[in-house]
Parts: sequence; structure tokens; C-alpha cells
Amino acid sequence: MSQVISAWRDNDFILLTSPETSAELSAVLSRPQIKALSTVPLDPLSDGIDKFSLLIPGDLSLTGISRDPKDDKFLACAVEGKAHYLISSDRDLLDIGQYENICILNPGQFLVALQLAKLTPEEIRTQYGRATIEKILGELCLEPGTREKLASVNP
Repeated sequence: MSQVISAWRDNDFILLTSPETSAELSAVLSRPQIKALSTVPLDPLSDGIDKFSLLIPGDLSLTGISRDPKDDKFLACAVEGKAHYLISSDRDLLDIGQYENICILNPGQFLVALQLAKLTPEEIRTQYGRATIEKILGELCLEPGTREKLASVNP
């Protein structure tokens, strides 16, 4: 996650939040077991997310999409904000895989998608072998532009 946070700070992507997702983050970060695991104070992270993310109004409500009803707020934020990706380590969300053209990825998968989006087709050819490109295309949900670029490299 630290690499995802660094990419966000470098403006490699726009973080979307809604009033509901912000409230959930604050609640999770204030849990004693989460604070005990952290090696740095978490309040600056929460404050930074509130200050430097794109706030989606939260008008859309979805129910029954995820096995865990508490996760539907994250899908609603992504759909309302027209996100390409929803990043999570939550198995209930990850098992959905894709919802309304939104790829649901774990942080590591998202970092691969970010890297691929930044590379030119020639750089992709240089850095990735044919088998790796085929594996990525077969296993990783990518936003359409990145998927098309990757497919063009691997005819």
C-alpha cells in the first residue's frame, strides 16, 4: 500500500472518496488493532485523503452487489465517480473482479496496471516478454485504453 500511496502523492491517479467511504476509513483507522499495527501516525493519512481526494457526492446507493453489504458503498463511489479501478485487499470485493467496467484489483495488481498505463507500446515490448503480456491480458482486469495498448503489442 505504501507504493500505492506514493503513486497517489505523485498524481499518478485520482483518488475518489464519498462521505460514506471517508467515514468508513476514519472508523477503520481509529481501531486500536489497526493503530497497534501502524509504524506511523494514521491521522495525517486520513486528513490527506480527505483534503486531496476528489469527493463524490455519494448520491448513488447500491445494495446486494457484494457478499458484505458494508462494501457496497465502495462500489457506489466508484460507479458514481466513473472510476476505472477500485483498489482493495477485501476478498468480498476482489471476488467480484469487475463491476460495470470497473476493475477491482488488489494493490499489487493496481501498481502493474499503473505502470502499464504509463508505458509506450515500445517500452512494453522492451520490458515484457510475449508470454508475460499474454498472461497479463488473460488474468488482469485493465481499463480499456491500457488493455488495447497491451493487445496491440501482442498481436
